[in-house]
Amino acid sequence: MAEKLNLDDKLTPKELAKHLRQPEGETGKEIGLQMNKGNKHICLNSYEVLNPKNKNHILEIGMGNGFFVKDLLKMADDLTYIGIDFSPIMVDEANFINKAFIKSGQVRFEQASIEKLPFNDNTFDCITTTNTLYFWPKPQDNAEELLRVLKPGGTLLIAYRSKSFLDELELSKHGFAKYEVADVENLLIKSGFKQIVTKIIKEPELDFDGTMFQMEGAYTTCVK
Repeated sequence: MAEKLNLDDKLTPKELAKHLRQPEGETGKEIGLQMNKGNKHICLNSYEVLNPKNKNHILEIGMGNGFFVKDLLKMADDLTYIGIDFSPIMVDEANFINKAFIKSGQVRFEQASIEKLPFNDNTFDCITTTNTLYFWPKPQDNAEELLRVLKPGGTLLIAYRSKSFLDELELSKHGFAKYEVADVENLLIKSGFKQIVTKIIKEPELDFDGTMFQMEGAYTTCVK
């Protein structure tokens, strides 16, 4: 059975795209909840592809309301996690949803931008990000910033929808930069990453406001 995604029909495609980039207020909270449905498979698949190891220190860029963090933490022993998001409301929601993990010291959330990450060089074993690439302001500079905070030998995973898929969505005409796999791989090569591999994983159909879409995610991994 297809997953159903019913976004606020009072929003224009341009307004919706703006909230997908940076959710704000009560509308942003609701969109965060709806996107948990739309992003369920690509998020969980991204963690499977990332395949963290015991004691890894993980950074997630754009975790939204952090609903899937619990699933990542089950994948290995003694993981520690930091999530950053551009949206203050998403950081607040993630803090609320993950109170127990925060109290234990395993998880932390911060408001920050990929343009300037508030971390030292060579900090993280793994970095993962899902459906944020479209909104990176300076893609090569931003990829190089991820390279900076990743430990030597560490892994970056970028999960995204292809340009050919996004072209089917009206909202993607508003502020989305679109990429095919070759574009992402070339970006990472230019930014200094190595061992670049992309996996395509098909997902169940998604009923997006009454229109059925065959979903699939692209997962590009690379190593510092």
